[in-house]
Amino acid sequence: MVVLVVLLGMGAFLAYENTLPTTVATNVKSGQKDMPTDGNLVFNFSRSVSIEAVSSAFSITPATDGSISAVSGQLRYAWTPSKPLQELTTYTVNLKSTSDTSRHHVVGGQWTFTTIIIPRVLAITAGNGSALKDGMEIDPGSTIKLTFNDMMEPVTIKVSVGSQIAALKWAADYKSATFVTAGLPSGPLTVQIAPGGRDQSGHLVAAAFTLKTGIYWHDAEHTIALNYPALIQIPNDELARDQNGLQAADIVYEYLAEGGITRLTAIYQRAPDVIGPMRSARFISLKLGRHYNGLLFQSGESQATRLRAAQDPTPQFFDQVGYQYRTNSRYAPDNLMINGDRVLAAEPLFNIPTHSFVKARPNVSGGTQLNSVGVDEHYSVYSYDAATGTYTKSEEGHLYVDASLHQRLRIEMLIQLHTREQLLDVGDGHGAHIHDFDMDTNGRVDVFYKGQHYTGTWASTDSHGPLAFTLDNGNPLTLPPGLVWIDVTQ
Repeated sequence: MVVLVVLLGMGAFLAYENTLPTTVATNVKSGQKDMPTDGNLVFNFSRSVSIEAVSSAFSITPATDGSISAVSGQLRYAWTPSKPLQELTTYTVNLKSTSDTSRHHVVGGQWTFTTIIIPRVLAITAGNGSALKDGMEIDPGSTIKLTFNDMMEPVTIKVSVGSQIAALKWAADYKSATFVTAGLPSGPLTVQIAPGGRDQSGHLVAAAFTLKTGIYWHDAEHTIALNYPALIQIPNDELARDQNGLQAADIVYEYLAEGGITRLTAIYQRAPDVIGPMRSARFISLKLGRHYNGLLFQSGESQATRLRAAQDPTPQFFDQVGYQYRTNSRYAPDNLMINGDRVLAAEPLFNIPTHSFVKARPNVSGGTQLNSVGVDEHYSVYSYDAATGTYTKSEEGHLYVDASLHQRLRIEMLIQLHTREQLLDVGDGHGAHIHDFDMDTNGRVDVFYKGQHYTGTWASTDSHGPLAFTLDNGNPLTLPPGLVWIDVTQ
C-alpha cells in the first residue's frame, strides 16, 4: 500500500509538472553593471527549445548584430555579438513568449545590463587639432591635447613630458586635458601617462599610454617641390645682405671667393617664393653641382670658370628673361632675383632625371656641449638657442635674417668642413688669385647639432652623389630636415 501511494503521488507530481510552462534563465542579472563588451548572453531552458524559436523570440536594444548558437543540445543557447558592444551603454534584452519542442508555453523575459567602460586615451592632438602619432614632430611651445573616452578623475592622471610632469588644464567635462611644451628643450620627446589613472567611477585606465614625438623648429613658409635639386649662387657681401629664401634651403655651402668675401651655394629641393640675389659661380660651385646632380643657377661667368666648366661639366642656368628679374628694392649688381615657380619652370629645359637626396633626423650621442661656435675664416659666430634647437648666425657682427620672412635665420645643423685649398692665378679680374677647394676626396668635419659638438670625417664616395659624413664613433651622420649650413674651410 505504501508503494502504491508513493507511485500515485509521483505520477500526480509529474502530471502537475507537465502542466507548468517552460522556464528560461540567463547568465545576466537584470540591472547588472560592468558587463564585458565582448561577453555572450547565455539562455538556459527547462525544456528543449528549437534554435529557430529562440532566434525569432530574441531581440536587443540598442539594435546590435549578433547570432544565436547552441551550447548544449536544445537546452542552452548563447547570443554572441558580431562586434564588441558599446562601452558604458545600457542594453535591454527581450525574449518573447514562444513554445518549446513539446508545445509547452515558454515564458519570455526582459533583462537590462550596462556595459563596462575601460578608460583610455582616444586621441592626442596638436594645438591646431591635427592628430599626433609616433614619429610626428611638434613646434616649440606647442599645446597638446589629450582626449579620453570617459570622465576622468584628474588627481589620478599623471602625464610625464620628457623628464617633467605636465601641468594639465582639464575641460569642464573632465574628458580632455591640455598642456604646453613651452620651456622644454628641442629634441626627441616622450609623452607618457603613468599607470594608476582612473575615471570617476573608479575604473582603471586600460594601459600606460606613450607617444614618441619631438620638439623641432619648422620653416612654415610656402615652398614648391622641385623635380631635382636646384643650386643657386647667392652673394654674401655687405650690400647683398639680408638675402631672400635662405631659410628654405636644404643646405647652404659658404666658402671664400675673392678679397676675403664669401659666397653661398644654396641647395633646394623645395623652392620658396623668392630667392636671391644671384651672382656668378666659382670652381667649388661646379663641383657641388656635380655632387648633387642638380641645376646650377647663376648670373654671368668668368672666363676661368667657363673653362673649368668645360672640363667639369655641370648644367648651368644663366640670366634669362622670363625667369630671373631685377628688383628695384636692391642695388645692382646684387638685385637679380628668381621666384620659386620659375625655378621649377626652368628644370624641364635640362635633361636631368628626377631625383632627390635624403634628409633625416640624426641619431647622435657622445657630444660635448658648446653653445657658441666661431668660424674665423668666415668672420662668423653661431649661437645656439635651446628653445628652438637652432643656431643663429652673425657675420662681421651682422645677425642674419631671411629678408622674405623678416625673421632671424635658423640653422638646424652647422658643419665646418675642413679641406685642402689652392690659390690659382687666373688673371681675369677676380683679383690676383681665386680659391679652388678640394671637394672630391675626404677630410675632417666639426659638427654642431642641438648644442653639442661632434667630430668626424667627410668623403666623396660618389662623383655624382652628395658628400657622405661619418662621425668618429663610426656612425654615419644624416642631415636633419631643416637648414644645414656648411662652412668650407681649411
